[in-house]
Amino acid sequence: MLDLRLTVDSMDAQDESLAVLLARYRHRLQPVLERQGMSLHWDVWDPEVLGESGCLPRGTMAREIMAVVQEAISNVLQHAQAHEVWISLAATAQTDTSSVFVHACLSIEDDGKGLAQTVGQETGTESFTGMGLLNMRRRAHAIGGKLEIQPRIGGGTKITITW
Repeated sequence: MLDLRLTVDSMDAQDESLAVLLARYRHRLQPVLERQGMSLHWDVWDPEVLGESGCLPRGTMAREIMAVVQEAISNVLQHAQAHEVWISLAATAQTDTSSVFVHACLSIEDDGKGLAQTVGQETGTESFTGMGLLNMRRRAHAIGGKLEIQPRIGGGTKITITW
């Protein structure tokens, strides 16, 4: 049902900013996590709200980033047996005056059982069933970003997309 709600939300989100898409997603996600007995820790930076220069991605780029977030959370819900989830978005120190959007790093972390296999960081050679992790890499690459999947300190998994 969550996937259906998110699909409906995304139909209205053709040129919405990443901040708006994330806020909408949080609104839909929070009750799902609560029903699963999971806590959500949310730390999302938005330069426009803070009066800082630059803006978060919009349109296609924002939708690709959201697809990565949705896949990561879907994996947590289906496989991780987690009790807590962290979603954070922060600016990176990288500057690029040719980009209209700020450079940032978005992380999705959980305290679940972690990945059963080692993930190929640079080559993208996951040896898992399904296409979720491969699709997340493809989406990150499509926006000129980088996806990292690694064990989380303290247990679980950390997925980071940087652009």
